[in-house]
Amino acid sequence: MSSSASAEAERATETSVAHDERSSGLSRRRPWLWALLMLPPAIVAVHLLALGAFASPAVRLAADDWCAAARIRDYGSLGFIDYYYFKVNGRLAYHVGQVLLFADGLRGARVLPFVLIVTLTVGIFTMVYLALRHLQWRWPAAAAGLLAVVVSALTFFAGNVVYQILYWPAATVTHTLPAILGIWNVIILMVAARSPRRWVRVTAVVLALLMGFVIGSLGEAFFVVSGVYAGTALLLALLGWRDRRTRFPITWIAVWLMGMLAGFAVLYFSPGQRMRTEGTYKHEQPSLLSVRGLSGAVHQWLNTWETILSQPAYYAAIVAGLMVGLLASSAALRRTSLPFAGGSWTLPRKLLVVMLPAVLVVIASFGVIAGLRHGYGPNGWTYERAWTSFLIPAIVTAALYGAAAGYWLGRRVSGWQRNLAVPAMAALLGGSALFSTVLLGSIVPRNTALVHEMTVRAEAWDKNNEAVERQISEGKRIVRFTPTPIAGSTEPFRYTTSPDWAGNCAAVYYGVDQLIPSEQWLSTPASAAWREKHPGVR
Repeated sequence: MSSSASAEAERATETSVAHDERSSGLSRRRPWLWALLMLPPAIVAVHLLALGAFASPAVRLAADDWCAAARIRDYGSLGFIDYYYFKVNGRLAYHVGQVLLFADGLRGARVLPFVLIVTLTVGIFTMVYLALRHLQWRWPAAAAGLLAVVVSALTFFAGNVVYQILYWPAATVTHTLPAILGIWNVIILMVAARSPRRWVRVTAVVLALLMGFVIGSLGEAFFVVSGVYAGTALLLALLGWRDRRTRFPITWIAVWLMGMLAGFAVLYFSPGQRMRTEGTYKHEQPSLLSVRGLSGAVHQWLNTWETILSQPAYYAAIVAGLMVGLLASSAALRRTSLPFAGGSWTLPRKLLVVMLPAVLVVIASFGVIAGLRHGYGPNGWTYERAWTSFLIPAIVTAALYGAAAGYWLGRRVSGWQRNLAVPAMAALLGGSALFSTVLLGSIVPRNTALVHEMTVRAEAWDKNNEAVERQISEGKRIVRFTPTPIAGSTEPFRYTTSPDWAGNCAAVYYGVDQLIPSEQWLSTPASAAWREKHPGVR
């Protein structure tokens, strides 16, 4: 009797174990099936990135590029840097970057968009992956991959000035490149902080000084953003200075700030910077410390965010983050690696961790808008290309908030009864996948149209360039030229009431005395204003 009961208990145990194995197998398989929902938004984001990257060969000179390419050819590399630093805008690192871009004709400008897309995407992936792996996040590579392609696609293609922030070297070197350099330096910090090798840390500190100087002398916008984030990180690190692990980050951040301040001093006190500021606006700006100046800056800052938030595609960052958080919610995070680890999690500490990222975005974005107002006059805030400096950290922050919300929500849904938890999780994941895919897909048509316009323009630009070269080979010093504007760029013959600086720069670029409109262009409606101003020209 006893042996029969024992055998039956053994069979029941085996059955239970087998059931547990099947159940665990299903639980292992089902998340992978759910994780496939990340593919639709990822595919749309990758499509956008590929579309932009492979449009690089269609980049041609436009607006300020005419002047940069012409003066590099005319003055030489050192002469160009000297001229622009002392007489144009004082951005030393920017001038060096322009020299590198146009040193070999247009090859550098054509490669730059591809390089920007690749370096930003890989940089965000690496940074997020290292952080998630340290947190023991579930599937860190998949999560980092989705966030990287979504954030990069939104950065380049969700705004109103896609051409300027990706394809126009005059803007990309100043406003897009600094943020990418900042991301890669954060990666260097993360790697060096975990390395036991002394030479790795010394190299990281030296690079921090050099890259800080470069970013400080590239432009004001990202100097403000980087200063806000680096200053906050230094303050938080100093709060834990007794921990030996914080000593290297404190050193690295302090050196980074020193490099940035040195670079910004070279920019701010340059003769070119003073000339640019004096030439930008004629009326004295009210001080930011005055009621009028502060209210004006706040109003423009609110208008900036109204413009940004009116673009539905940006919300895809939050939704993609939500999906990542939901998929990772079945496993607990590594608690000791959370911010402010150790001690009790009091309400003020929780509020600080929750609110600090948003506060930093607010401060950084307001600093950029206030700086644009000071440097470019009352309408400086409308230069949307400069918004990229705070948009990249803002989009990353939105994605991380979405991931935190998804993780919190998923942990609570997993505590429900199984017959309720599974449909709820499926609905949340399916809805997030659909919503993020639709939001990203909404910007595909206009970016496809832009790439098509670039391709058509490149063909027309090359044909016009051949025509100009042919006239020069015939010995003509006054040649006919057909302007090919794109995305509202300033091209020759656009201005009729002020000096045609674009036309003058294009003439210097070709080495001729003057450019005059081609008969083909004069027969188009685009030349109406110019023909009215110059009635004798046919």
